Amino acid sequence: MRRFLLVLLVAGAAGSAAHAALQAHLVAKIAVARYSSPCAASAGGRFVWVAEYSQSYLVRVDPHTNKVVGKVKIGNGSCGLAYGAGAMWVEDTNSSTVSRVSVTTFKRRAIKVDAIPYDTTFAFGSAWTTAFGAGELDRIDPARNRVANRWRVGGATGVVGAFGSVWVTGLNGVERIDPASKKVLATIPVTGGASWTAASPDSVWVTTATGLARIDPQSNTISATVPLDGAPKIGDPDFVGGMIWVPQIAANSIAIVDPASNTVVSTVHAGIGPFVITNIAGDAWVPSWHGSDIWRFSP
Repeated sequence: MRRFLLVLLVAGAAGSAAHAALQAHLVAKIAVARYSSPCAASAGGRFVWVAEYSQSYLVRVDPHTNKVVGKVKIGNGSCGLAYGAGAMWVEDTNSSTVSRVSVTTFKRRAIKVDAIPYDTTFAFGSAWTTAFGAGELDRIDPARNRVANRWRVGGATGVVGAFGSVWVTGLNGVERIDPASKKVLATIPVTGGASWTAASPDSVWVTTATGLARIDPQSNTISATVPLDGAPKIGDPDFVGGMIWVPQIAANSIAIVDPASNTVVSTVHAGIGPFVITNIAGDAWVPSWHGSDIWRFSP
């Protein structure tokens, strides 16, 4: 078993900083079919589910054994997924559908959405997907299994639910939408546009052409930026173990960003082409989008 050292920067009470070490363990490498391009993972029911981009399957993994125990046929070019209403919701980029897969019966329903969905989440009782090709955010009503609302967002890419709102990225930056009133509450400009999303206890984080931008949900403004090597070839981050983990696709690595200092404090080797990081029960699940395995880390 390999071990990677993460150096965490901890802010002191007087504003000074001290370094503390934390061992991040590579818990498992979970093999999937060759050339399947596992893209993203999410928990649902008793399993962890992984969308395979190239072979159009939703794979289910037993997190206790770190073994693949089954799979369900879904749409083409699948990646972003989330759990809600007893099902996994998976965006099928090349089919322009969202697959709704029951976590108990494993049956799939295909829901038509607008062109080229890029990301999907489940929040505030609905599934939300970005339609990059149409320049829209779509809200799917799970009671009717169809799109109920649409918002124009040029180059719509990432979406996350946090702080009572849905946050969607695009060419102009970030739109904050109230899921109750369906109104756009704020537009946060981001130079060069924004792509992928994550949320920490006090911030929304989006990837940009140069790295990360941190958004304060109280003021709806960018409170900090974090430059990253290899940007814009960075993927979908997540908040794990008190840090923001950012996949660096071309470098086959993960940049660890400390929110206390808004700096990269460590880099962790990952599989081939990591694209999406997901916090599942405190562990980071990192599929190798350009490979054939899933790396599971415990911070």
